[in-house]
Amino acid sequence: MGLKQQYRNIRRRQQIVGVLIKNGLGYVVQRFGLTGLAPVASRRDVMSSRKEAHYLMADKLRKTMEELGPTFIKLGQVLSTRPDLLPPPYIEQMERLQDKVPPMSYEEVVQQLIKELGHPDDIFEEFNCQPLAAASIGQVHRARLKSGEKVIVKIQRPGIERQVENDLQILLTLARFSESRSNEAKRLNVVAMIEDYAKMFLRELDYAREARSTEIIYNNFAGDDRVVIPRVYWEYTTGKILTEEYIEGVKLNDMEEIKRRGWNVRNISRLGTETFLSQIVFHGFFQADPHPGNIIIVNENTICFIDFGEIGTLTESRLINIGELILGISKKDMERAMAALHSMGILDKLNQNPEDFLEDFSDMVMNVSTGGLGKLDMNRLRKDIMTLAYNYQLKLPAYLTSLMKALITVEGVGKKLDPSYDFMDTATKLANKVYQERLKPENVYKHLNRRYYRDVKPLGSLPHDFHDIIKATSRGNLQLNIKVDLSEKSHHKMGQLVSRLSSSLIITGGLIGSSLIVHGSHPDILEQYSVFGVAGFALAGIGLLIFLISSMRS
Repeated sequence: MGLKQQYRNIRRRQQIVGVLIKNGLGYVVQRFGLTGLAPVASRRDVMSSRKEAHYLMADKLRKTMEELGPTFIKLGQVLSTRPDLLPPPYIEQMERLQDKVPPMSYEEVVQQLIKELGHPDDIFEEFNCQPLAAASIGQVHRARLKSGEKVIVKIQRPGIERQVENDLQILLTLARFSESRSNEAKRLNVVAMIEDYAKMFLRELDYAREARSTEIIYNNFAGDDRVVIPRVYWEYTTGKILTEEYIEGVKLNDMEEIKRRGWNVRNISRLGTETFLSQIVFHGFFQADPHPGNIIIVNENTICFIDFGEIGTLTESRLINIGELILGISKKDMERAMAALHSMGILDKLNQNPEDFLEDFSDMVMNVSTGGLGKLDMNRLRKDIMTLAYNYQLKLPAYLTSLMKALITVEGVGKKLDPSYDFMDTATKLANKVYQERLKPENVYKHLNRRYYRDVKPLGSLPHDFHDIIKATSRGNLQLNIKVDLSEKSHHKMGQLVSRLSSSLIITGGLIGSSLIVHGSHPDILEQYSVFGVAGFALAGIGLLIFLISSMRS
């Protein structure tokens, strides 16, 4: 990095810290040990702004993020999924972040097109110089190709990637500086958090990646007449330009036009819910930001989803865990709900009193639903889970927070169209449909086949593994590296481990010994298998079964 760039980064760091102080967040600057990085003129304001800490409104942080630009707006949106870091009022403000900036000039647009694709006159018959939408990362224009197809062209701002990379580098510097001076920052592991965020944001700057996501969802809905997904024109798409089919219709945020056309708003609400939930339960690949501006109503029986820059993914096991959590809560089945939390790893780092958490979680479960799944208040459920996560410093999986946010958005859009619309009724009917679909013999077979290849087939390598262990032992090459934690809880765990290790060695010995007998020179019965070998295999197998069951229970 040259001296000139280092100087720019120092000025940018001072600007970032200065904006925090100016917006009344000096207490944050002091808490994270960043006062020394503030402009000298701003340092006297740190203490005075700290006095405001008790009555500062969360929107000050939101305004700060908006003023600092795209890197910080996106960071705020990421923080909105981290209830272990921010209390609920701040989460709500981060979700309201607005990314509104003046559009690029037409000259800048043309230069970017020339750089990425060639001269626009050689590609487009028409190109509307007025953007349909503009944001800090890029903007969207309507156009018509030489071949006649109407398209939208998403163009990234020139130089934005370098600006974002510089800001991310500065954020990492601030994070390291903060961790070296603040125990709070060290506890929160802010350096690792910023590193993860940087990787995610740089991926989102790649428009070709968004195009691939669009194509996946396009293929997922192939043959479904209810849904239209724009076709990607790959020959006019790069990492900084995305060209897609233009879909005629009315955006869902234009309520007046929808009502003027006399469309059945209840049917549209149901259609939007069903097709969005289909992305989740049937495809496991869904649009993570389904706000009204990203949904087009083609007619009252056809809907279009656009803008797949943010994508959520769900494996079958994750979907099952989420379903178990929601069903456990709706049925007030604490054991079922807690088992789901454990399966998702949410309680792995529960440092506070588990009994206190159980009491608070039980209270939430008792109050969030008034009568089964159909009466579950999703918005309240999400807020209560976020509050619990903050109070107990629990990190929720990104896929769970992303899904909850998307579901609340879809429910809110449906109710805005039709206040009497019952989101959970549609969701429950679809869940029953999914359940019946999975009970079909061909789907049961597919599930069992997947489980076989995942869980059973790998066991075929066990004899070879045992053989390698025995060879290493006989040569004196077997080494075990053990780190001992001497806490009371660890003593209990160590006792369980020793018990299991002893059992497994005995069982392994039984299996190996039996295999030697089976292939030995003893009198053969049962088609050349030794009675002692068969008995040994049987006893070792029973022991293995008991061992596995006891392991799963504990």
